[in-house]
Amino acid sequence: MSTYNGARYLPQQLRSILLQKGVKISLLIRDDGSKDGTLEILETLKKRYRNITVYTGSRRGAAGSFYDLLQHADLLADYYAFADQDDIWKKDKLFQAVMLLEAQPQSLPALYAGKVIYASENLSRCRKFPYQIRRMPSFGNALMENICMGCTEVFNRSLLQLVKEHLPSDCIMHDWWMYLTAAYFGKVIYDQHAYMLYRQHGDNAVGMQNRWSRRWIHRMQHIRQMKYKLSIQAETFKNAYEDLLYLPDGQKESSSCMRGNKVSLYLLCGYRQSFVKRCRLVPDKNLYRQNVLDDAVCRLLFMIGFL
Repeated sequence: MSTYNGARYLPQQLRSILLQKGVKISLLIRDDGSKDGTLEILETLKKRYRNITVYTGSRRGAAGSFYDLLQHADLLADYYAFADQDDIWKKDKLFQAVMLLEAQPQSLPALYAGKVIYASENLSRCRKFPYQIRRMPSFGNALMENICMGCTEVFNRSLLQLVKEHLPSDCIMHDWWMYLTAAYFGKVIYDQHAYMLYRQHGDNAVGMQNRWSRRWIHRMQHIRQMKYKLSIQAETFKNAYEDLLYLPDGQKESSSCMRGNKVSLYLLCGYRQSFVKRCRLVPDKNLYRQNVLDDAVCRLLFMIGFL
């Protein structure tokens, strides 16, 4: 868990994590330079619970703080999870994730993610995550968008080790990097059920858009913010994992899929400098967004070299 000025909501979230059923919890918390009472809350709880470890660091932002947590995480657990400071977890959140991950070989990097229930600041209003996941998670989808919210992500030791050894120099967000890595080298499990309340308030980076007009305003703002970022992130992924991009041992049955993933990756990396690559990238069926209209808009933006 990464904390930053979260004193108002932190106690509820920590309580929901400590009350998880069917799993043994060890909680590693990094404070990202809080100025409120967050550290006092953490220090009090650390004295009360032996399974809570707290350390502090300079301000790095969400992604930087979570990457630092990955570096500090030991390799003693079977599974790991990201946690935000202001959500509420249902008691079986981790158990449900672990049950699905248990079906995968421990040597295979595996990531679990799922839906959330949006909740108002005081938890008086709740509604399910509206975005429909129509197609299976894949590397082609991960190159185009992130459907794996970090607050839902649970992953095995193999994925943790792989990411720790290949931390990105430049990427959009830590949870997106986990999706990219697991989708290329292992397995992504997306759960259509929700096991947590995702609290919405003024400090959220992503809010609950209730009106059609607001959702479209948010989409347009998001497009502007994404200028060049997809191709830069793809280039970062290629450079970080260049020695591993060929078929991993023991996965010969997936060779055609792996080859397709690599072709799509290399096209996206260099498409802005090559009109020929743009023409090949736009109809690439390996790449897709979950929403049909979003997918069409992305392909138009590829043609002008915007992403």
